Amino acid sequence: MRKGVGHKTIFLVAFVTLPIRGFLFTLTDSPFGVVAIQLLDGVAAGIFGVISIIIAADLMRGTGRFNFAQRLVALSTGLGAGASNLLSGFVVQIFGYTIGFMTLAAIALGGARLFRFIDARN
Repeated sequence: MRKGVGHKTIFLVAFVTLPIRGFLFTLTDSPFGVVAIQLLDGVAAGIFGVISIIIAADLMRGTGRFNFAQRLVALSTGLGAGASNLLSGFVVQIFGYTIGFMTLAAIALGGARLFRFIDARN
């Protein structure tokens, strides 16, 4: 039986695009460059949206708690989005856009490194 790429690997690829995207934003202020970099966000968001549901379904299989797990993912995503806007707003106001993007990229890189070592069912 052939083994494919696991959920964790696909999720990690999406996670790694976030710090790359944050770093690339520091290199350009061109509208075309910004739109091109935003394409990475679309790829990551698409992967997160699909694979997080698949992982929740795998982890909750047979427990009857899939909807609960799915809502926890949505809650975590919402809290992270709100916290990142708050943090980046303060950092940008004090230090400027470059440091703001680099701060968010560093946090995303830290999250990717943490996720890399979590033992998830592939």
